[in-house]
Amino acid sequence: MALSRFLAAVVACVILASTPVLANEVQEINQQFRKGDLNGALDRANRYLAKNPKDAQARFLKGLILADQGKTNDAITVFTGLTEDYPELPEPYNNLAVLYASQSKYEEAKNALEMAIRTHPSYATAHENLGDIYAKMASIAYDKALALDNKNAAAQTKLALIQDMIGGQPRKPAAAKPVAAASAKPVAAVAKVAAADPSPASPAPANAGIEAAITRWAQAWSARDVDAYLAAYASDFTADGMTRANWEAQRRARITAPKSIDVQISDLKIEQQGDTASATFRQAYRSDRLNSTVTKTLKLALQNGQWRIVGETSQ
Repeated sequence: MALSRFLAAVVACVILASTPVLANEVQEINQQFRKGDLNGALDRANRYLAKNPKDAQARFLKGLILADQGKTNDAITVFTGLTEDYPELPEPYNNLAVLYASQSKYEEAKNALEMAIRTHPSYATAHENLGDIYAKMASIAYDKALALDNKNAAAQTKLALIQDMIGGQPRKPAAAKPVAAASAKPVAAVAKVAAADPSPASPAPANAGIEAAITRWAQAWSARDVDAYLAAYASDFTADGMTRANWEAQRRARITAPKSIDVQISDLKIEQQGDTASATFRQAYRSDRLNSTVTKTLKLALQNGQWRIVGETSQ
């Protein structure tokens, strides 16, 4: 995906801050940007940030505007500042990687994506983008090998396969997927879990138990009740190669750091097969540090009469 398409897609995903007045102003800047008034949007963003210098979303939007203006280095400065002030957010790292890739700085792009994944191990976009960067770096390496030995049939085959996979020629920027902007506005810590589509028949008891387990998980997260949150997961649950102890320490730090958290679930769909189930839903997360909406899938298993989470992915 070209960088210009990436930027346009990101703007469509921007999540508004929770304070109505501020949300309206950022939304108006966003609309101005989307209409192509880059100079006007940037000027207004700068005036807004002069009064609200720590607003993560406005800073994120400014970075997008600068990138769309071709001011890549200035955009990199903005996103770098976001990673320094909000190191727990993976999205600015991902956007840095896209900008570095546009400059053919693939090592810097790789490092930024690795930081995004370290911050959020289940961040699927960063994993995919990192795969693209690795493919591009491999393409460059095979290209150099052929420059030294143009009869190297193995290198020719591998280079052709990689170029076909990434859909480009050597020395072109690697593809990257868009992310949504962050917000740093406080909201009330109340969990609101929407039920699945209503139907005349009552839900099966097993599905009701699964839905109740997911509801308790979201409520514990919203209440910043770390012990109850962790209890929702199976004792052998692990994430991206981390030990259970390291994962628990990471989750404890992320849940207790914000002053408020609100997790809302909608469009819940459950598929059960015996003592296992899969639940897919839209998850809207809000805190005083971040607003995000993702599609999440939880894998659950019935253990000792309780449904526990054994797998978790986000898109």
